[in-house]
Amino acid sequence: MEKISLEEILKFVMPLNEVERRTMWISVWHSDMFGRNDFLGEVMMPMTGQVFDDPSSKWYSLQDRTEPPEDESVINSKGDIIVALKYVPSEASPKHSKKKRGTLMILIKEAKNLPVPKGTTLPDPYCKCYLLPSQPSRGKQKTGICRRTTSPRWEQTICWDDLTIEDVADRSLELAIWDHDRLGHQDFLGGARFNLGTGKHGGRPTTWMDATGKEVTLWQQMLDRPNFWVEGSISLRAVLETTKPEK
Repeated sequence: MEKISLEEILKFVMPLNEVERRTMWISVWHSDMFGRNDFLGEVMMPMTGQVFDDPSSKWYSLQDRTEPPEDESVINSKGDIIVALKYVPSEASPKHSKKKRGTLMILIKEAKNLPVPKGTTLPDPYCKCYLLPSQPSRGKQKTGICRRTTSPRWEQTICWDDLTIEDVADRSLELAIWDHDRLGHQDFLGGARFNLGTGKHGGRPTTWMDATGKEVTLWQQMLDRPNFWVEGSISLRAVLETTKPEK
């Protein structure tokens, strides 16, 4: 494989004792402007025992795709969802503005291994999206419905406009997958939240800034790389505490 020098520094802000019990999961992708990114390889680096003040470079061999280390979100998973995220700064923003506005985009590709609600046949899943805290003028956005499947393919892009990168960093993108029922009873199939996992919005505590693991990693990658799609497979949560039954 050809050697490519990136020379980029990525930052994760957390206490040292929290870092030491984690694993750094580095994956390499070929970026495609249409969102069809190709996986090239990955490295899993346990942080236990790492010397963090050593500035020397080290080479690691890329490995084939593996499963992430198990954590609570994986153990309680209700399947997986594959998404791509991108933030696009607007060229129409005022030249002298310190806070350039742009568009947050999510390409909802597919889900796998969704549960089948008790007493039913195969579900008719769709994905509902909120950018929290939600605004009445924008409301929720939804994908289409995939009929009778536990592995739906949506390939649908949803956008939120007029956002600065600071706005996005202080918000939370919630995805909730539901089983559509013509009679009005909707079953929750699984969900995810993308944010920085700070537990705060605008400096105040909130329950929905609670992303962990790959949810945080993918959101941070998007913030670090404007104009580029970042893609990942996320384990769906069995519960989203603030999610209300769909009507």
